[in-house]
Amino acid sequence: MYLGGIHFSINKSFGNLQLVPEQKGLRLVYTPLEGGKEDKTLAGYLNLLLPLDAVGGLWATARAFLYAVESLDENVILHAKNGEERSDILVKLYRDKPKGAQGKLSGEETCWLRLVTGRTEEERRRIKLGPRDLLCLELACNSVMILAGVEKQHNPKEAS
Repeated sequence: MYLGGIHFSINKSFGNLQLVPEQKGLRLVYTPLEGGKEDKTLAGYLNLLLPLDAVGGLWATARAFLYAVESLDENVILHAKNGEERSDILVKLYRDKPKGAQGKLSGEETCWLRLVTGRTEEERRRIKLGPRDLLCLELACNSVMILAGVEKQHNPKEAS
């Protein structure tokens, strides 16, 4: 668990997700629970920095989901480098299909955050997000963007 700074927590019966804004991105720390206690040694523990260039899309999607407006899912794929043991990582923010008439949003659609770091069940974490959880995600992303600007990390360059 991170202490000594602003962080947001999404607590579920099976694990806790801590959202830690940093100047270079959003740190996602998922700690599984066993017997109601956090345990970093359990399979499924994750400490991942989502890079700054992926935070804006996650922020916009979380905000759209929070206010129940039309939006596509957000998929962030972090590719493993050659020679690394780990596989690609998927961070996916999505919601169930629209439940309203003619495929329109009704506001009752369930939102999910999926963190996939491998093929085993423990490496496929799916977290149901309520309005409070979406607000935490939106505020955490917003905090990252503010920190990046203040700390001069926001330095966009044209891709070649």
